Amino acid sequence: MAAVEGMSGLARARSLATLAGEEARDLARLDAAGVPVARGRLVPLDGAAEELEAALAGPVVGGRAWVRALAPSLAERRAVEPRGPSDLGPSDDWVAAAAAWSTVQARDVVLRVVHAEEGPWGCASSVDPRRGDPDVLAVWQADSPDAAWRIDRRSTRVEVPGEGLGVVLAERVADLVDRVQLVLGLPVAIEWVVQDGRPKVLTARPSNVEPGFLEGRWRRVALVAADEGTVAPLAIDTLDRALREVGAEDVAVRRIYARPYRWREPVVVRLGEGTRLDLARAASDAGRVTLKVAPTLRDALAFERAFPERAAGHGARALAAMGDEALLAELAERQRFVAEGLAHLDACRSATRLALGALEGAAGPLRREQHAALAAVRHVRPRRRFHAKLAKLAKDIEDTHGGLVSASELSAPLRRRFDELRASAATLRPLGVDVAPVPYGRDDETFLQAMRTRPRPGLRARERARQEALDRAVEQAGRGLGGRARAALVRGLGALSMQIARAKGGAAEGVATALLALREVACEVGARLVRAAVLDEPEDALYLSARELEEALLGEPGAYAARVRLRREDDLRWAAFVAPRRVGRG
Repeated sequence: MAAVEGMSGLARARSLATLAGEEARDLARLDAAGVPVARGRLVPLDGAAEELEAALAGPVVGGRAWVRALAPSLAERRAVEPRGPSDLGPSDDWVAAAAAWSTVQARDVVLRVVHAEEGPWGCASSVDPRRGDPDVLAVWQADSPDAAWRIDRRSTRVEVPGEGLGVVLAERVADLVDRVQLVLGLPVAIEWVVQDGRPKVLTARPSNVEPGFLEGRWRRVALVAADEGTVAPLAIDTLDRALREVGAEDVAVRRIYARPYRWREPVVVRLGEGTRLDLARAASDAGRVTLKVAPTLRDALAFERAFPERAAGHGARALAAMGDEALLAELAERQRFVAEGLAHLDACRSATRLALGALEGAAGPLRREQHAALAAVRHVRPRRRFHAKLAKLAKDIEDTHGGLVSASELSAPLRRRFDELRASAATLRPLGVDVAPVPYGRDDETFLQAMRTRPRPGLRARERARQEALDRAVEQAGRGLGGRARAALVRGLGALSMQIARAKGGAAEGVATALLALREVACEVGARLVRAAVLDEPEDALYLSARELEEALLGEPGAYAARVRLRREDDLRWAAFVAPRRVGRG
């Protein structure tokens, strides 16, 4: 490995990749990805003092040495780090430093000794340390965090000049910490040194900065899935229209980390922290919640019944024959269709919280896994059947061919089943709030990908978990005085939560169908903009809002292709990023 040298005779520490502990694994990942990691020597802490002295007596005359501990756990590393000299300059007694480290007893801890020329070194953060802004990179010299350079991640423009470093070096280190963040998929703080004339990573550790760079409270949108990953801007625009309060001018949903975040009021009562109420109060709450949820269920059911006819009406219209203004009107209508379904999904989500809150009032606090099981969407029957057939076909392919092979490699009977099931999924797409996913049956590769990412452990297992969660709640409610009455309340609220889960499944199907219709008209707008040399690809339209599409099609000047490229780059940048659930103050 490029980041390790002088490893002969160290059987217990051959390379970073062989060591236990998150930091060693992260450094190995960075090195494998081509991120500059400082070369060094790995010395077991329980080894001989001569090994440590040899490692410290490095090849750089008049240079510096850094000693960092790599341990299996964070607690072990913190216990070791303060017990020996870690940063050594030309005037320090390196022999005495080696002797001090040799007295530390710690099993499975390895010291990483790095040498470099005398010169600047310090720290960097992939987020603004003060506010957690992910678009601001911070770089500073050792022990001078108050004099940090703050550099815009996208433009590399210096936002706030720092001290002690040249602007060129600060920009190079900023680029380095951004690359570390992208490889590891989370915000990081690094130590860096200049080795071979370029900045390199000395240490890389997760950053604990609280993301409070926005006013107000923002939470990731979770209507169908907890986190779909990056979501196209046209879908963000549609979510905003669906979830914005009537008459409100402020944005309700915005794109952060290329994901949808919704402005939310603070939740006073959290599920899992409810209090078991007396029987009369619990019964009263159950009745009140049932009455309050009934209109939500009625409206969601009405939407589900109406959407096949509405979707068929959209499919009957010839988009290519429409004029530009008629096409924009069709875009607006289909976006309203999606927004209506999203609003029903959100209402059902709120209804779930009410039902489970009342259930906790009758049974007492539930476990996290019980909440997840009872709140899960119940898919409609055609989707459940499709996924059952998909899982069966995938298993048969794996049993026959030893894995999921391409369609061209399948045996004749399996290829026939593959084609038949793919044809049945010509208009069935993944559930979710994004406009980007396409139907499972669009082509062989998309269908094969659906097999690879099919729900696990499966929809049947999800329903078993739902029933087991309810059974545990009934058992919990049945203990103590009035247990039978409480158990009956819990069963009733469990049945209500099942109705809500079923309504969510129906609304989610409507949203999926409506999103396909919205995608179709948006791509037709995109195709016209490609012919006008405004966009590069028809699907670039998904990376513009409805308003931007309207302005572009009507000839309003604007750098639309550049906006699309930046937003696509954001998707690539944040795709593997573990985005926080909440962002903002409070």
